[in-house]
Amino acid sequence: MQQISVCNLSYAVFFACMISLVPTSFAASGDVVEIKHGQLLAQTCAACHGADGNTANAALYPNLAGQFPDYIVLQLTNFKSGERPNGLMRTFANSLQQSDMQAVGAYFGAQKAKPQPSVDKTVEGKGRLIFTRGSAAGAPACVTCHGQRGHGQGAFPRVASQPMQYTLEQLHVYRDAEKFNNPLASEMKTIALKVNEEEMRAVSAYLATLP
Repeated sequence: MQQISVCNLSYAVFFACMISLVPTSFAASGDVVEIKHGQLLAQTCAACHGADGNTANAALYPNLAGQFPDYIVLQLTNFKSGERPNGLMRTFANSLQQSDMQAVGAYFGAQKAKPQPSVDKTVEGKGRLIFTRGSAAGAPACVTCHGQRGHGQGAFPRVASQPMQYTLEQLHVYRDAEKFNNPLASEMKTIALKVNEEEMRAVSAYLATLP
């Protein structure tokens, strides 16, 4: 077993202490600069996703507000590489450097997501059961990966407040696509194959109403 000298250990402790003494306002100011930069870049996104990441056209586009910044960066990277095909998004992603993607993610991640209005409480109630218990064919409960409130956790994105039609469309993509390179997307395909159309519509409707 490799031994750590007292000298090296003392230096490590000293260095950690010095890091802890860096004013939080310094880190916060860096965050503010990144978010401001992201806000400028996100003006291009406003027509579809809304200026604050809450779309004005819920029938076509997703909300980005409140989404994990790293997840937004991943999706922009996938658009840029073509792994996630979308001509319009690829054009935008191609104009971004990695630091730009991080800034866009930071900006939208800092915004507050707005839930969609309730449309059919009966359908949404059925969706809540699928979200918390899973589907009749054995798909696991969505809360397992996306959290009790649908706010996401770890590598799994926020799904709360997303427009119903967008979530439904994504479930169709997962179900119908031949294959995915991303292991998480492959897992979602396995799950989507165990959720019928009525269940997909119900859980999509429920998620839309979650704050």
